[in-house]
Amino acid sequence: MSSRLTAKRVIIYICALLVALWTLVPFYWLLNLSFMFNVEMNSAITHFYPHDFTWSNYVRLFNRHATGPGGVDLLPIPHGQFIRTGLKNSLIVAGVTTPLTLLIAMPCAYVLGRYVFPFRNSIVMAILLSRAYPAIAAIIPLYKMWSSLGLRGTHHGLVIVYLSITVPLVVWIMMGFFNALPRSLESAARVDGCTRFQTLYRVVLPTSLPGIAACAVIAFLLVWNDFLFAFLLATGSSALTFPPTLSNMFFQYSYPTEASAATVLGVLPVAIVAFVFQRWIRKLNIVDPL
Repeated sequence: MSSRLTAKRVIIYICALLVALWTLVPFYWLLNLSFMFNVEMNSAITHFYPHDFTWSNYVRLFNRHATGPGGVDLLPIPHGQFIRTGLKNSLIVAGVTTPLTLLIAMPCAYVLGRYVFPFRNSIVMAILLSRAYPAIAAIIPLYKMWSSLGLRGTHHGLVIVYLSITVPLVVWIMMGFFNALPRSLESAARVDGCTRFQTLYRVVLPTSLPGIAACAVIAFLLVWNDFLFAFLLATGSSALTFPPTLSNMFFQYSYPTEASAATVLGVLPVAIVAFVFQRWIRKLNIVDPL
């Protein structure tokens, strides 16, 4: 019996290692290119690590000169200003959308997950169908509406659009999580004199931190990685976010080492958010809302 368990554990470890390699090798190669000079990257020999390690690609993104091979002066990257602006815009939009999503979605998910009332199932199905609706089908009416309302090319216009995406998803996830919590916690709080809102904010939400942390990361990722809405609703404005800006850099200034450095900078905020919330996410147990 123990030998079977050991063999099963070995298989699990091997599968986990393969998944980790599948995930991390592309990022390692991206990181590797970002610390190379273009001369080394274009050489006939493939280098699995930078032989001439340099920070110049990152330095030049921030409008600074750098020294290249043989003491050659490397000028700042022409698209660096737009990359910096795109990163700032993405941080603003994602940083505003994520807490607003939690603020709106948590009470809604709590009511739908804990109480039975008329038309509850219809509301739940409407939330599910809103996620099944293809986003690209709404882009033309959104473009026309946002243009007429003066919301196109603004941070708050993007935030409103992203809330329509993140709120239904977070509500759907947290409904099941709230429904799985022991109801004795609420009963004890109500006996102690808490109102329904006090029970939610003092008892239910603190015990739901794993789910809230996971939803915060998911909402942040959805907003940070979005290309479609940002490209169509913010192109040509000062509110253009990072993904469309990076795409423009690949098309207009196609040096892989500089583009790799810009991509790594775009991954850092996501990695920091995931690292901050990971101790709660590890405790997460997703439950089917239905």
